[in-house]
Amino acid sequence: MTDTAMAGAPMIRWASRKASAIACIPLLLCMGAAQAREDVQARSPQRRDVLIDALATAPWPISPARLRELGLVAPFHLEKDAGLRIYRAQPMRTADGYIVEDVEYPVLPGNEDDIRALFVTFAAAPCFPLQRLSKRYPLERFIYPPAHGPVPAELDHDQHHWLKSGALTSVISSQRDAPHCVVRLKR
Repeated sequence: MTDTAMAGAPMIRWASRKASAIACIPLLLCMGAAQAREDVQARSPQRRDVLIDALATAPWPISPARLRELGLVAPFHLEKDAGLRIYRAQPMRTADGYIVEDVEYPVLPGNEDDIRALFVTFAAAPCFPLQRLSKRYPLERFIYPPAHGPVPAELDHDQHHWLKSGALTSVISSQRDAPHCVVRLKR
């Protein structure tokens, strides 16, 4: 072997390793995307109507373990730790295919098992009609008091209702325009 050929051998090995590494990038990206889909695909054993019923009727306070028993099975992570600790869950899918986009609850430090406020956001599609809740619960129209400051440029595209279950009250938000799909629950 000549000196020139020997000098080129390490360069060829380096180039082939670089080409192999570049060829692996799409595979790694696909693996990462599949893993991300699995995280988003957390599945609740509950149907959406059963989940809403459970969240609207569970007595206060609620613990994280109780939320899991009710059907909110997506893992929660600490979102903010300043004054109140705010925990947020990853998106999940209900047993009947509806998506819960976001679940958030604030707690005081040291009282992580004492959840007294809960905010749930649902995907608008597929539509879960407000009418399905109004058949089971008396819904009263609720209008948030006006905020101080300038009037918002866009009007609120949601309508809000009190959902009363015994002594417990939640606020259900739905789209103002037909078909009035349920998009949020605040408790």
